Amino acid sequence: MIWHSKTLDELIQYFNLDTTNGLSSGQVEDHRARFGKNEFQSVKQKSALILLLQQFNDPVIYILIVAAILNSIVAEPKDSIVIGVVIILNTIIGFVQEIKAADAIKALMEMYAPSARVLRDGRQMTIPTKEVVCGDIILLESGACVPADSRLIEDHNLIVDESMLTGESFAITKKSDAIVEEDAELGDRLTMVYSGTIVQKGRGVAVVTGVGPSTEFGKISQKVVEAEDTVSPLQKNIESFSKALSITILLAVVAIFIVGYLRGNTWIDMLLTSVGLAVSAIPEGLPVAVTITLSIGLNQMAKRKAIVKKLAAVETLGSTNVICTDKTGTLTKNQMTVTGLFAGGTEYKVSGSGYAKSGEITEIETGNQMSSNDCKTLDLFAFIGNYCTESSISDGGEDWNMTGDPTEVALMILAKKLNYQSNNWATNVDIPFESEIKLMAVSARDNDGDNDNNYILAKGAAEAIIERCSSMAGPDGDTIDLDEDLILGKVSEFSGKGLRVLALAYADKPDSDIIELENLKGLTFVGIAGIEDAVREEAVDAVADCHSAGVRVVMITGDHVQTASSIAESIGIAGKREITAIRGRELEKLSDEELFERVPDIDVYARVAPHHKFRIVQQLQRHNKTVAMTGDGVNDAPALKQADIGIAMGTGTDVAKEAAHIVLMDDNFASIVRAIRRGRIILNNLKHILLYILSTSSGGLLTIAMSVAVGYPLPILPAQLLWINLVTDGTSTFPLGFEKEHGDVMRFRPRSKDEPLVSRPYIYRIALAGIMMMIGTLAVFHYSAADIFNPTPDELAKARTMAFCTLAFFQIWNVQNSRSLGRSLFFNLPYDGKETFDRIGPMKNPILLAVMLLAVLLQVSAVALPVMNNLLNTVPLNLNDWLVIMSVSFSIIIVVELTKVAISVTGLIFNRRNSRIINTQD
Repeated sequence: MIWHSKTLDELIQYFNLDTTNGLSSGQVEDHRARFGKNEFQSVKQKSALILLLQQFNDPVIYILIVAAILNSIVAEPKDSIVIGVVIILNTIIGFVQEIKAADAIKALMEMYAPSARVLRDGRQMTIPTKEVVCGDIILLESGACVPADSRLIEDHNLIVDESMLTGESFAITKKSDAIVEEDAELGDRLTMVYSGTIVQKGRGVAVVTGVGPSTEFGKISQKVVEAEDTVSPLQKNIESFSKALSITILLAVVAIFIVGYLRGNTWIDMLLTSVGLAVSAIPEGLPVAVTITLSIGLNQMAKRKAIVKKLAAVETLGSTNVICTDKTGTLTKNQMTVTGLFAGGTEYKVSGSGYAKSGEITEIETGNQMSSNDCKTLDLFAFIGNYCTESSISDGGEDWNMTGDPTEVALMILAKKLNYQSNNWATNVDIPFESEIKLMAVSARDNDGDNDNNYILAKGAAEAIIERCSSMAGPDGDTIDLDEDLILGKVSEFSGKGLRVLALAYADKPDSDIIELENLKGLTFVGIAGIEDAVREEAVDAVADCHSAGVRVVMITGDHVQTASSIAESIGIAGKREITAIRGRELEKLSDEELFERVPDIDVYARVAPHHKFRIVQQLQRHNKTVAMTGDGVNDAPALKQADIGIAMGTGTDVAKEAAHIVLMDDNFASIVRAIRRGRIILNNLKHILLYILSTSSGGLLTIAMSVAVGYPLPILPAQLLWINLVTDGTSTFPLGFEKEHGDVMRFRPRSKDEPLVSRPYIYRIALAGIMMMIGTLAVFHYSAADIFNPTPDELAKARTMAFCTLAFFQIWNVQNSRSLGRSLFFNLPYDGKETFDRIGPMKNPILLAVMLLAVLLQVSAVALPVMNNLLNTVPLNLNDWLVIMSVSFSIIIVVELTKVAISVTGLIFNRRNSRIINTQD
């Protein structure tokens, strides 16, 4: 039922109401059975056991489990123990992250009003919110939280803050007798009060028309339930990559097993070889490395006021290409500011933002800076703005501290910018502001001067003030004839810019007169002020950074379209294009397919309802966009959860915070852009880690595969491969997560959802590294025995130790190569003929250097210590052996560096075709 447009008679008849006594006890139970309970739907949570078991649902884990079982059956159990430790570690990390998942519905329940005042059986009583039923008459007063959606039947200056539902900057003045269209947007339904909103001022009586799931609040709850937990691009890539890798490994293992067996090897030997091949190919350290790198990013973002709730969100930020942002408090400061002024027939612009002390008033026609000393009319304007108020400001250092109404504070700060000198004036609020009259008036008396120096000061909506004026102030403060056309033209001009317009006027007041509304007339009109929510200066630069980074910014707000478009234009949301805006009412009429066609072109969505935000995010995602959504109200929760990355404001509701992936502690759009920059750096580092780990795996895989192909004995044992993958490589992996930004990551377009986890340039580098490792390792293995095809046990043990150390040191040196795909360690390289890739320097990541040293010590210990000789089947080596190992393994640095130089200088075809990927992912 659409109650906002129904008459009171229809309401009373439908619910069979007695507005004097309220519902009877019998009616309460009947209405509860008929219309439902005032409770939300709960979400069945997965048990801890299910969450734990889900961690094993991974193809890589499957292969590791099989390898561990086979190894324990046909070989020594120590290898299986090492593999088992890897599985347990990955499982624990994933389980801990899952168990910390937020429950948005629980937050909704906690936010819900705990009690309500109702009229039942002729008595007022306070009852728990969940006991409220449709047809109940509720009593509202200042500070009350509305318990359910209700239609007003009485109102007394009732002002309700609905920002949590609509996102609108200003509180709404409600009117029980307002005429509201059936298709009115949520913020325009003046006859209704909604569940969870707060009464800011006044009193009211209303009839409950919707409870629980049927309330606007309840619909949001349901949307949160329905919203799918989005999977980050990295998670999708790793999942598909793991499946492809698993299939490749299984095929390779089976093929090599068959080939080796047909060549005369025993099935046990080939089974061990196959297990070794699987162990060498599987990047066991990848899940741990990803988790550690994302955790590093999480801590770095926390230092920048962004609290990350889900690890995958760190990477998703780096892939974001659309930001759907609220206006109030994010792009703006949520501080009202006078930006335009018309007084004495002259227009002025006002600089300075929010509650800052800085700011000047400039005459538009002449460009002269003005103060109250320069113009009597401006002095009058400042006088009225400073004293016709119930608010106050005080010195807060660089900014003014405020108490009271933000709009009144804006006028008081304007007086300060005009250098108005306050005197000892005593004021009395004779006519307080009420929505019915749209104005307020005070009497002002100069305590230090003549008692005859008394005034009536008034301010309010332009039409309410003008109809009580008989003259207007001229340029020099003199009184001239009232020019309504001139004034209304300026009012229309200011309103068209999205400004809230207030008019100021005054009159002489004899001491004997008492100001009453009926004799408030004969005023002298002084001027109008255009007021808006101050734009954050840093938001302008942040939006520009987004554009250069290929990230589109879309404003979604509950404010009016003129206000929203004006703010959007001032911060450059559409760049050099004209702003394209749509109202919630128009959006409601669009089907999903029609909206899908239009979302790429719309910059501003104004007067939107909660479900509109949800639809907008869904349709953008259908365009394969990685969507970030900001919000702070209950109305934002479904869209925050549906978005690829939900960003809640630190001052927002608990509901929004629980539904989001990231909580922004300073509510600043610029912080979102800084977080995206950090996300891109982390994404680059993840790519570097992947490059390194896959190079390691490919080196081991090719070495084992080629040894089988040429008929060598197994050159490296499974336990030794695990040592390389987990100990030598494992220690060298996570420092790549500390790699700093190379160049400016915000100068290039974001990574596409369709972009493969391992792009072509990475495949080339992995192949190059793997082939080098294979050739070098097998060469050392071959020449470490007199006859490698028929070695003695001692010769085989030494040859395997040499091969083991050679492959390990290939990996240790290769970590420096993996810090960047295109940038040299030692040289500044030209790129695309326009830019230069600055060298990254081998010493610029001190954590990596320290860990490389640790890896060297660990590898030496694997050969030098007797206990490690027994565990890994190694033998001690002499100085000449180590010189051979170091010389051969270090060649990977030289070859990769020469390759980078060759690609830069010659501009090879594959590099040009993938230059964006190389530059973006670095």
